[in-house]
Amino acid sequence: MHGEVSAGQTNPTVQRVESHADFVRRSCAGAVGSMLGPQTEPYVIAAWERCLSDYRLEPGGNPASERVGSKILEKRRAQLGPLAQIVRAEMRRLFGQIAPSHYVLLLTDADGLILEQMCEPGHEELLRRVDLAPGFIWDERHEGTNGPGTCLHDRRPRLVHREEHFFARNVRMTCSAAPLWGPNGQLLGALDASHFDCPDSRQSQVPTLALVGTSTRIIEQSYFTSSFKDCWIVRFHEQTEMVGQLHAAMLAVDEHGRIRAADSTAPARLGLDGYEALVGRGIEDLFDISASRFFSDAQAHPYQIWPATSRNGHLLYAGIWPPQELPPTPWPAKGITPSRLSRRADLSAHRLGDPVMAHNVWCAERVMDRDIHILLQGETGTGKDTFARAIHQSGERRDKPFIALSCAAIPETLIESELFGYDSGAFTGARAGGMRGKVVAAHNGVLFLDEIGDMPLSLQARLLRLLEEKEVMPLGSSRAITVDVRVISATNRDLARMVLEGGFRKDLYYRLSGLTLTLPPLRERRDIEQLIRSIAAEESRDAPVTFAPDALAALLAHRWPGNIRELRNTLATAIALAGSQRIELLHLGRSFGEVPLAELPPAPAPLPCPEAAGGATNPLAVAERERLLLELKRRHWNATATAAALGISRNTLYRKLRKHGVRVGPDESAAS
Repeated sequence: MHGEVSAGQTNPTVQRVESHADFVRRSCAGAVGSMLGPQTEPYVIAAWERCLSDYRLEPGGNPASERVGSKILEKRRAQLGPLAQIVRAEMRRLFGQIAPSHYVLLLTDADGLILEQMCEPGHEELLRRVDLAPGFIWDERHEGTNGPGTCLHDRRPRLVHREEHFFARNVRMTCSAAPLWGPNGQLLGALDASHFDCPDSRQSQVPTLALVGTSTRIIEQSYFTSSFKDCWIVRFHEQTEMVGQLHAAMLAVDEHGRIRAADSTAPARLGLDGYEALVGRGIEDLFDISASRFFSDAQAHPYQIWPATSRNGHLLYAGIWPPQELPPTPWPAKGITPSRLSRRADLSAHRLGDPVMAHNVWCAERVMDRDIHILLQGETGTGKDTFARAIHQSGERRDKPFIALSCAAIPETLIESELFGYDSGAFTGARAGGMRGKVVAAHNGVLFLDEIGDMPLSLQARLLRLLEEKEVMPLGSSRAITVDVRVISATNRDLARMVLEGGFRKDLYYRLSGLTLTLPPLRERRDIEQLIRSIAAEESRDAPVTFAPDALAALLAHRWPGNIRELRNTLATAIALAGSQRIELLHLGRSFGEVPLAELPPAPAPLPCPEAAGGATNPLAVAERERLLLELKRRHWNATATAAALGISRNTLYRKLRKHGVRVGPDESAAS
């Protein structure tokens, strides 16, 4: 692994071949720090000293590699349970970001045993030769100072770069690892991104460590919410804009108002020493709110952010996310029966990460099995038809018909017969035997009336009678037919305004809008990247889909006038053009631009980062600055799009840019 060193040269690798006894004596005199260099992080020096004095390892020797058998490996993997699927999905997402730089992703358990590996095709054998494969143990005792091993020992994110590794065999690697926490302080393992032959500086790896840390937080939050589906989830933070973001702390509150679990950030946010001061306590012990008021607000205003003063006087902001499954009494969610709990998947698929859509799902789940009609509003292409079908598939009528009719696609003269049917001979051209119509076909099921705003006034009275009397009279018939249908209607028009202008019946409007849900346009959704990846997977029939950075940036920055319909068509075409390769900017078409991201004109030169003045470097500040620059470049230096992508306000973005000495432009740099 190492090149030849000429006589008289000195470097850390050569110095490692000293005898163990001599090196221990030198380390006790503080020589480890001087050997590794004056800029070496204290945690690296401490890890070296553990390897020498506690584990009695020889830096010039070989690692005490240990690999468990396949049965033990499978048993450890099985212990992950539902966490495994969450981790693999996030590893795929992260790998899509860092794969072009030849990284390998590793998941270890709390003992340092590698459970999962993700690398570029053809690299498996190379990694197996250096023990970076499932089954090998990468704790400090076996592999010396290294990313996942030192991270697990310290229980903190750790970057171990090249010669900072203890064993000479590993000195060309760089490892960025972060611990993975379960509820109530359980250490689950570590996520690591390693580069086998990294030529870059240590500082260049700080953004990678930040990306790994972000991924572990995404996994932790997903695992937390999936582990407590029958609980109310309280998310809180000192800043209102952060309540729905990754840095918000989380508590799981049961039906009695007791804390069942807390995530890894909750104790510190509440100023408490540990989980013992949290778990089992009542919500009123932590916040200035009674249990009855908590549940009253939670049911009346889910997802709403409210100020919450903790019992130690900290001013926080909190939002309450409702249970995904039916909680036991005494605080049941109205209108939910236990028999439906296993059928949540279809509607839950729309709860990706956008708070408006999450609220829509929550509301729909609570009324879909009651005699309440639903009105879906939203721009063309926002997925109203898909959402209506998801409501049907998630409800107790899922095995009954779902009958759809577009009021705008059928000529006005034919809508009445299509909707209500007709008897034989009802009019010239009527087919023998007649036709039963959409309403009768939907008996015991769901009738979906799309573009309801285009229904002629002459038919609106007949539809109102259907809803009120639950019977339909086919054209040319003297016999009414009793029907049982739930109606979901959809429109991109403002029905309330049409009522005022006389274009829509007021009584019908109020009958249809028992529950009105507005589907947000794609440009306003906060889960757009998740939607892109989810729809891409659907269109590729679950074959792996990766995006070039500039292609993904163009998709994220696009205004999407056609909304989800346009997105689906764009991705279907791009996947077909790309074949088995990753999607590039040229596959997206002219409306997305043709200039690769790397060839974009450079932004005005940023000022030196104030955090790095005087040679003192704050890794978190550097990582934040690098993230800001990366997102700005991805979005063509558009501050509004960058702020939206980061989930913060423009004012917060400008404040962060000023802190880090980054100037976006002459006009925007002066914004407050």
